[in-house]
Amino acid sequence: MSPTPLSEWADANGVPRRTAYNWAKSGKLNVPLRRTVTGRILVLDDDQPADLDEHPFAQAYAEALSLPFADRAADSDHSAFLEAWGTSLYDVVAPDMRPTVLQLALPAAARRRKKDVPLRFADWIGRAELAEWYQACEMPEAAAMVRARPVIKDPETFRQYWPTSVHASDWRTSLDSLIDGLVADAGRASRRGDRGAADYLAENSVIGANSVQIAAYREKLHRAVDAIRNELPAGTPVPDKGDLWDLRGLYLDPMWAYTRPAVRQMAEAACELAGWDPATPAPPDSHPLMEFGHAACGHAARVAVAPLEHASLVREMRAFRRIAYGQPLDG
Repeated sequence: MSPTPLSEWADANGVPRRTAYNWAKSGKLNVPLRRTVTGRILVLDDDQPADLDEHPFAQAYAEALSLPFADRAADSDHSAFLEAWGTSLYDVVAPDMRPTVLQLALPAAARRRKKDVPLRFADWIGRAELAEWYQACEMPEAAAMVRARPVIKDPETFRQYWPTSVHASDWRTSLDSLIDGLVADAGRASRRGDRGAADYLAENSVIGANSVQIAAYREKLHRAVDAIRNELPAGTPVPDKGDLWDLRGLYLDPMWAYTRPAVRQMAEAACELAGWDPATPAPPDSHPLMEFGHAACGHAARVAVAPLEHASLVREMRAFRRIAYGQPLDG
């Protein structure tokens, strides 16, 4: 049986509705409950687990569509793309942010056809968000170069302007050169050539920043997008798994450059703690410096990139809402 609204349960059991709501709020109502994305309280059957098998975002989306969960995919306003995207985002944010992500089910259920969603997602992740990422990584020149790219709005512009496509190779080469120069000018280039212990620790630990859960790095999202793409009509401009994997490289160098000073500082501190000259070659892997230094520097990378990750996830929520409603990404 379907969950019963608390008001109906109260009427059926001779309990004043206000009393039932107060009991539910205080935890005194001895029946299994679930609060929906719109704030409604549902009473579950005794044989119905409170933790349903369906993903919470998918449940919220079905409710926002005012449909039983099993019927949501048949609704013309349902978007498998938005459901997969929202599910992916829900899974990676901190638990305290998950109720906020569930609110995205409401714009996802907006009464409009969603055929443009995959294309607009491509424009967001490959242009709008990439520019914001460069800006956050303190590379406004690179951000401006990305923002100047034409909007991806149809199959032709997708082929021409997806940032890692064959057609964009010259532009990509120019962007890479610009970023290399910006990194060098800021003193944040790789120092692998020095091969001192601190350099070795820092460069081998900066990859700790790669654990970010921004959209460009989430393999679960990539797989979901790729699966949906295979079910769309041939020629639909949607990035496949390979396109999204290649895109990671454009996010990588700015992120490493941004986190490198913090990681280098930790590497030098680790050398000092171990009594090892940071300018001399690194000791064997069995040395205490290497045993605790890698872990400490990897942690430094993750902490340094955390503000970038959080800001990107917040931008992703806003982009989801705009795309769901059909609003412009820019401005």
